[in-house]
Amino acid sequence: MSQHRILADPRAQGVLGALAIALSAPLVALSGVSSTTATFFRCLFALPILVLLARTRERGHRPIPAARRRHVLAGVLLGIDMVLWSEAIFSVGAGVATALVNVQVVLVPLAGLLWFGERPSRLFWLSIPVMLAGTALAGGLADGGTAGSDPWYGTVMAVLAGVAYAGYLILLRRAGTDGGGGHTTMLATATAASASVGGLSGLMAGTLDITPPVSSLLWLLALAVTAQVFGWLLIGKALSALPASGGSAVLMLQPAAAILFGALLLGQWPTSLQLAGCALVVATVGAVSLLGGRRSRNDEHRPVPGLDELRRDRAREPVSRLL
Repeated sequence: MSQHRILADPRAQGVLGALAIALSAPLVALSGVSSTTATFFRCLFALPILVLLARTRERGHRPIPAARRRHVLAGVLLGIDMVLWSEAIFSVGAGVATALVNVQVVLVPLAGLLWFGERPSRLFWLSIPVMLAGTALAGGLADGGTAGSDPWYGTVMAVLAGVAYAGYLILLRRAGTDGGGGHTTMLATATAASASVGGLSGLMAGTLDITPPVSSLLWLLALAVTAQVFGWLLIGKALSALPASGGSAVLMLQPAAAILFGALLLGQWPTSLQLAGCALVVATVGAVSLLGGRRSRNDEHRPVPGLDELRRDRAREPVSRLL
């Protein structure tokens, strides 16, 4: 198989996108700014790049008003996820926050079943506890990762961040369909909305720094190019081609990859249990993607009783009722 065909595989795109997004936490740490400042500037720097790409790659494919509103909602959800995720880390610790935010691994396939008629394989459902356990180990849960100033508050923030993240992924899968105008257009609109969420949240909380040091801005520029542009464009393409369960499983690579990038860029070397958790996640995702992929593709074409009418009804519903 040629290199071009490998890169065209949605599973490879999903893996590369997850790796790019996994750079977010180390790059934010290197920038030394608050979560709201990082959210605002990473989106602000990515926006002109995405607008330029959308104009050149998707010329003449303007989204209809309903799709544009859906894109804005997706961006709001992503911005909320970024802010709440950072709150959870400080309040409950990285280990628990990492495990809880991955509630998307359950919510996204359920949405795929209800709205797209995609039936996840039995292997996927059996793999969920294994993936979550590996993620918890990778996040340091077994090594004191539960330390935090307010565990109850942090738990709530992490779960809400996971729900917001799942909502963003669900809407991302719909980009380019129903008059959406394409993935790049959707991501540009969503990024503008995320920047607004980060800016407004920072102003309300008093944590937004509009004049960070030049070194911080350079790190945030790198974050914008790698994660916000390259990562999310690849994830968008992968999610539109993969069944919901497959795309959700691939995204579970992010926490494990973030641990490894933290070691390389920050010198935060993981423990043996964290490395075991990373290996467990990678092995499980590989099994789901390779072994369960064929079954998922076959199952998603089988009619699910009662879902044909439901999917037609869902397609006619306004976006406010889709989440």
